[in-house]
Amino acid sequence: MNNTRKIKEIIGGVIKEKNFEYIRCEKKIIYDFKRQVDDVEQHVYVQQHNIVDQEYKIMLYTTAKGHGMKEIGTILPEYEAKEYWRADSDEDFVSVMEFFAKFLKDYGLEELDKMLVEKPDSFETPERKAWFKEHREELFEKYESKYHVMDEAKTYDRLMKIDEILYENREADEDEESEKQVQEIWLGMAAILTEIVLQIPTATILYDTYHIEIHIPAKYRDWIIRPVDIVVQGWLRYHFDEFPSKNFVKVSVFRFVTDFLKN
Repeated sequence: MNNTRKIKEIIGGVIKEKNFEYIRCEKKIIYDFKRQVDDVEQHVYVQQHNIVDQEYKIMLYTTAKGHGMKEIGTILPEYEAKEYWRADSDEDFVSVMEFFAKFLKDYGLEELDKMLVEKPDSFETPERKAWFKEHREELFEKYESKYHVMDEAKTYDRLMKIDEILYENREADEDEESEKQVQEIWLGMAAILTEIVLQIPTATILYDTYHIEIHIPAKYRDWIIRPVDIVVQGWLRYHFDEFPSKNFVKVSVFRFVTDFLKN
């Protein structure tokens, strides 16, 4: 059986009404359908686990910010722990593709339409970004006087100290007061990280982008550092024990600033 033809027939037949077109099969395992709606690009991917294992999943992707990649398990709770569906025979393969097609009809097409609209970040809301802009210097002074990050002589050590502070404060109770305290630590560390990066003379900060961004002009392109997002993501990884070492902020930032900050 020609798997590509069958995927185009079963999956393509469902999403054709939403103007998706089959584009290609990448690396012999990722079957790509695409549509363009104004300035938003969307993809429906059918992916084989690898070139040998006959297991498949379906993914929905959009360039509209705030959504990320969606799979069956992120939309339907009963499949949260399941990523791939096995197909050991041609009959199994058709059955899996028909299951994916039903998922698209019942849930996926509606979800893709929702994914055309940018979704505000749950933490970096317009209001919080405006507040950070207004109070960034106060936050820096408050948390620098408490933790003395800038007393470290080297940029590398300053970034590592931010990681240490986030790691030490990784525990949080599920009550409103604890959440508020943690979020202020995020903003305080982000203010210190911003201060470190803005020591680069050509660096500029933008508050009205999707995430707060610091742009550093380089020879071929601007480096972009998102200080609040990096701090939040680092804390979350430490909180859920999802990062192998205590250097998420350093890893995310140092390679971009090392050519500019020699210390």
